[in-house]
Amino acid sequence: MNRIVLCWVMASLLPAVAAGQTAPASGERLTIEAAIRLAVENNRQLQTATLQVQKAEEDLAAVRTRRLPQFEASVFGSQLLTPVNFAFPRGAFGDIPGVGPIPAVDTDVTTKRQPTVYLSAQMSQPLTQLKKIGLNIRGAATARDLERERAREHQLEVVNAVKRLYFAILQTESGLTAGEEALHLYKELDRTLQNRVVQKVALRSDSLDVQYRLAQAELTQVTRRNTLASQKEQLNHLLGRDVRTEFEIEGVSGIALANAELGAAQARALDSRPDIRQARLSLQQAEIDRRVKKTDRIPEVSVAVSYASNLNMDVLPQNLASFGLQVKWEPFDWGRKGHELAAKTQVVAQARHAVRDAEDRAVVEINSLFRKLSEARAQLAVVEASQRTVREKVRVTTNQYQLQAALLSDVLRVRAELADTDDRYQQALMTFWTAKADFDQALGEEAVQ
Repeated sequence: MNRIVLCWVMASLLPAVAAGQTAPASGERLTIEAAIRLAVENNRQLQTATLQVQKAEEDLAAVRTRRLPQFEASVFGSQLLTPVNFAFPRGAFGDIPGVGPIPAVDTDVTTKRQPTVYLSAQMSQPLTQLKKIGLNIRGAATARDLERERAREHQLEVVNAVKRLYFAILQTESGLTAGEEALHLYKELDRTLQNRVVQKVALRSDSLDVQYRLAQAELTQVTRRNTLASQKEQLNHLLGRDVRTEFEIEGVSGIALANAELGAAQARALDSRPDIRQARLSLQQAEIDRRVKKTDRIPEVSVAVSYASNLNMDVLPQNLASFGLQVKWEPFDWGRKGHELAAKTQVVAQARHAVRDAEDRAVVEINSLFRKLSEARAQLAVVEASQRTVREKVRVTTNQYQLQAALLSDVLRVRAELADTDDRYQQALMTFWTAKADFDQALGEEAVQ
């Protein structure tokens, strides 16, 4: 009798399930391509990384100005607290025949207590320092390139996070759709069995069992809805917009199960991965730093033009201009420069090891993700074959039921099996896309495949 009741309930519930599907919430329709574009344009962490690149550009421009002449000017104003006396004895500057001693008598020159001003200006053009400046410019350009690679690495991380969240939302919505169908079935079954218990044609234990399953299904749906809300808030945050923005996502299309070539993937990764590029740029930067340190042994020679002026200061020249070479050199350093150069050499060796380590780790990661992607592709093919099989079973069982060669319970069973298979296909498809997103990030690729 219980089997007959269950079949009757299922048959009467099929139209109600179709009509009881919840309509999607209002909001924008967000594709994965649009989500990635919004994240790249508006993600606040990416904007911070872009500002860091711009800062490195300004630092590079500042270093380039070191090649140009340097101008310095200073003004020193003061007030004498005591008079300044200059005493020149008779004949201090010599005795000229026919003229006599200069000065002819003892002479005192006194500068009164008054404000005095000392002006000085200098223009210098570096000469031998140009080699060091050129190396510093290359170092600043390398630092700029490092910031660009860090920004690109962060962009890849954000794009991957957007993809994974997008696919997780699709998985949650797929589970919600399957859960809604089960929930409507349990509700109708509970209502019917309660009436049957009152009529004493069904056991109360059957009704309690259905109520327990209904409560479990409702709890599962509540958990899924909360998970979906959290996932959408996290995606909005990644997109750099108000986390309360309402949206609906579009499903992803099917994929071609084309085989990728592992060797080509490794070559692409070694050429385009940001972490490998950063390691190589760090090596280049270490080599430049070592060359800069070697230039410390070269004397600094500059062409200099200077001008000085004294105001309210007697005896001293009021204006003085000069032109010449300015040389600065440290002939004895007690071995300091040699030790510093040796330390820079060790940094270069460390950077070379870091490059090799980054390349090896990249190859290991690519191989691992390639295997995971292959497994996800194979699993998707298995579920797809199972889906085709179950669809054929539904067709055959439905035809048999129409010819009264099968029970309604058989039709409902295979339809429930098809719903479960469709959900597993969506899960497998999302797993494949997630593995593909991780693989693309490992390759250093940003485009959606």
